[in-house]
Amino acid sequence: MNDNIKDEVEGKRYRVVHCVGALESFFEALRHVEARKLQTFKRGMAQQIQRLADGHRVSRENFPKEGELPKKRNGKSAGYFFAFKRMPIRGYCWQSECHPDTWFISHYVFKDYQKLKAKDVDRVAHNWIRIEVDGDER
Repeated sequence: MNDNIKDEVEGKRYRVVHCVGALESFFEALRHVEARKLQTFKRGMAQQIQRLADGHRVSRENFPKEGELPKKRNGKSAGYFFAFKRMPIRGYCWQSECHPDTWFISHYVFKDYQKLKAKDVDRVAHNWIRIEVDGDER
């Protein structure tokens, strides 16, 4: 089912883990990509994930800071989440504080609009709380 995109990627520097439902959201978003570009698109996204996992530099153009994570219990900022940006799809992710050298990909969206949607912020927040606060890694 995954065609180049794996549940988990173990790189030279980081482990990159897809949250529950993330791969399904990727394949749902892929429905908006032209059929003749599908294989190239999937390969390109897999390469972006592998670059991050291997600790290579990623450009802010292809990996922008997207939004703020929920506040920690002590009220301090937990930082930001980022996006794998490969038009027209974005994959929202964050670097874990609880799981050393690990990035979690919350979900993917087809994005033909500029502004970050509240439902995407909420979905990242839900996954972040489940993993970083409640300790449920997947």
